[in-house]
Amino acid sequence: MKKKHFLPPFLALALLALPLLAQTKLEPPSPEVAKTIQSALEKAQKGDLQGAIALVEPLRKPGAHPAALALLGSLYLQAGRPKDALELLDPISETEVAGPLILQNAARAALALNQTGKAEKYLKLAVAKAPGSPAARDLGLLLGGQGRLEESYLQLRPWALAHPDDVEARVSAAYDAVELERVPEATELLQGLADDNPRVRLLHGRLLLMQQKPREGMALLEPLLQNGPPGLNLSVRRYLAMGHLAVGESKAAIELLNGKVGDDPSLAVLLSKAHYQDGNPASAAAVLEPFARNLLAGEPSSPSERSLMADLAVEYGRALVAGSKWPEAIAALTRATQLNPDGLQGWQLLSRAQLAAGQRDDANKSMERFRQAESAQKSSSARLNEQQRDTEDPTGRNLQAAMALAAQGHVDDALSAIRQEIRLQPKDPRPRMAEVMTLLNAKRPKDARNAVDGALSSAPRNPDFLYLRGAIKMALRDLPGAEQDFRQTLQIKPDHVAAMSDLAVLLTTNGKKDEARQLLQKVLAIKPNDPVAKANLEKLGSS
Repeated sequence: MKKKHFLPPFLALALLALPLLAQTKLEPPSPEVAKTIQSALEKAQKGDLQGAIALVEPLRKPGAHPAALALLGSLYLQAGRPKDALELLDPISETEVAGPLILQNAARAALALNQTGKAEKYLKLAVAKAPGSPAARDLGLLLGGQGRLEESYLQLRPWALAHPDDVEARVSAAYDAVELERVPEATELLQGLADDNPRVRLLHGRLLLMQQKPREGMALLEPLLQNGPPGLNLSVRRYLAMGHLAVGESKAAIELLNGKVGDDPSLAVLLSKAHYQDGNPASAAAVLEPFARNLLAGEPSSPSERSLMADLAVEYGRALVAGSKWPEAIAALTRATQLNPDGLQGWQLLSRAQLAAGQRDDANKSMERFRQAESAQKSSSARLNEQQRDTEDPTGRNLQAAMALAAQGHVDDALSAIRQEIRLQPKDPRPRMAEVMTLLNAKRPKDARNAVDGALSSAPRNPDFLYLRGAIKMALRDLPGAEQDFRQTLQIKPDHVAAMSDLAVLLTTNGKKDEARQLLQKVLAIKPNDPVAKANLEKLGSS
């Protein structure tokens, strides 16, 4: 489903006088100009745009006050004259004088003239000056229309939650959430929206498919195939085909997708799977062959493209193996294992093709890689449980992925992903904890201190945040401050094991061994096998 860019209604013209301008030292307009602006506003509010423009246009001359020019530009925009509007608003928008409303109107004029780069620039400036303004909505829609879904979602989700009557923003944010596999958040955004809206129905159907409910999902989607808007038809076919494949109805999936693939490799993969499931590997290979020729030779530009290329290579290789086309299969499956070294199916099929082609040594090596990948993976039931957890808790899933990135040395990428979760789920303490721990593990205690201060500003009595601040102060050798934080943590949560353990270490350093011993004994009462507490208590000796 391709998102359309939708510009919300023009803001009340009563807002367009001085609030257009940023809070700068700019002198106010003269009384005469202010009076003209007020009169123009009154005319515009009564629907007389041309009369308002006629009043302000004489002020359009060298040295004119920015408030008058900004109002005239906004009136031009409302009157359907974006070129004239941008001619006035563009120079103002390049200065510090421009407030968020000027920037937003300049962006809208630029969009009307297909100057998307300029529109994005001005909307980002507007959002920086007023994060909760309608510019965030416009920016989210613009980015979503360009396929930049993560950036779009960061803008649209807060706006949609704060403005539940804005159906277009809610649906667009829900679309982003579905594409980003944030199922609970998509469900929240769609709650209460009726399925007589085709886009809402499509998203509800997709959510059911993602929740492993293919029959229910298809029941919602099927009416759209006959009665839905033409712009959604291909998306409806895609998701209906996915549902039919999930329940083993390959012929129905083929019927939906035949002649509809075009230049979309993801649809080609889906149709190929349907042909293979239907027992026709030759057709499965033929569907993918035009894409495999070009796509598999290049390098992916994003993780999602890498995943698609790996999927395509495996499906193409599988079909070629079934057709006994060993050299072609080996080439495709070798590429699949390069794109996804942890993929079991790629290594297994590659070993089979190599063995059939007489490449026994290579086949044994591929089978060994298969066994290594298999042993590293969890059991089927564990993977299913993990998949369900990932669906139900996208924040937890993404934090786990971020921790893996950090462990591989990609700390900045990990922090970027973590901070995105902080923005999307500001009330969830886990992303903030992850940010602090990542910075600590990267030996960046000063940055960690800034992060934990931000966490405490959102939740001043969170004992875990207080404990972490104490741990950071210890790392920075602020021992009195650390002791204060540990004690405050224990006032809020007396059984906080980490705070007791670290406070005991600090007290031991300060010669307060009796209190340290008591704390360690409490730790061992809660965690009898805690090796660190045992070792520290042994060092202290008996009282």
